[in-house]
Amino acid sequence: MNGVLSRRLASRGRGVIVKSLGILTMWVAGCAALLISLPAQAALQCTISGSAAISFGTLTVPRDTPVGTAIGPLRSSTVSVNCPSNPGTVPPYNNGWYIQYYPQLSVSAVAGVWNTGIAGIGIRVIDVTYGNKTMSTLNVGKWDDFGAPITNTAAFQGSFTFTYQLVKTAAQVTTGGAINIPQLFTLVSHNVPANVTSPTLVTISVNNTSIVATTCTVTTPSISVTLPAVNASALSPTGTTVGNTSLSIGLSCQAGANVYVTLTDATNPGNTTSNLTLASGSTATGVKLRVLNSGGSPVSYGPDSAVAGNPNQWLVGASSSTTRIALTAQYISTGTVGAGTVKGIATFTMSYQ
Repeated sequence: MNGVLSRRLASRGRGVIVKSLGILTMWVAGCAALLISLPAQAALQCTISGSAAISFGTLTVPRDTPVGTAIGPLRSSTVSVNCPSNPGTVPPYNNGWYIQYYPQLSVSAVAGVWNTGIAGIGIRVIDVTYGNKTMSTLNVGKWDDFGAPITNTAAFQGSFTFTYQLVKTAAQVTTGGAINIPQLFTLVSHNVPANVTSPTLVTISVNNTSIVATTCTVTTPSISVTLPAVNASALSPTGTTVGNTSLSIGLSCQAGANVYVTLTDATNPGNTTSNLTLASGSTATGVKLRVLNSGGSPVSYGPDSAVAGNPNQWLVGASSSTTRIALTAQYISTGTVGAGTVKGIATFTMSYQ
């Protein structure tokens, strides 16, 4: 009898253990179901769709165009944003979405312009829908919102338009090439209540774009001009000019630029007058040399620089129709003229803008 009782107690003991395990098993399963539901909520995101590839075609860029100059046409694209209702359920009950962009390029030397991979050529991107915000101020590895936060508890549908402009970012563009940017920037959505960012939803790229750097070749890099001998008396009174002699600078240019030139006084580089300083070996006194442009006006001298706007730089004409720069050299008296030789040296610097 005792033995039977022992077996029954043992059996009941096992029954309790089995029931306990059953309860434990159900509790674990319940927790698993709860944990699985969290990723499903976090996966809730907006959708973004629209134009992703930007093209500028083939663009001619004059070598010496001023830094900051817009190059080629302004392009634009629009993306559509659709977000489901996303109210916060946990204090402080933050709602909705942030729509964000991630740059893939570094900022150039010109503020608000990304580098493109072609030296001296950058790209500016602006979100015109949201306050004309310049997006190309951020470096690669950073992120920002490209519009106002969508703090809705109802579904949201809207669109954002971006503009794209190529910009000159260096003093000279001497080489061209293809601009191929598989990732200019990417767009994502950020679920505010869940604090989770989506994978990339849209990638903006640049393709089918080529840069041609426009320059000229000087076909007469060295020009020697011999003025006729004249009597000193022919240069009286002061300011008289004689001995007009034609010369020209030969050019071979690509189309797509305006040709500018600066003459520099090689003996006195700081000279900004129209009278050329006499060079070493000159023995005449009271006389200097002067150069006239094709319109017959005296040319003033300036620094040896191709930068746009260089002092006393002047426009020759369009590169497509410019094959030479016609000039005239002459004597000009600056006082009582004494006989002797007259020598002068001037250099010229071309600028393509």
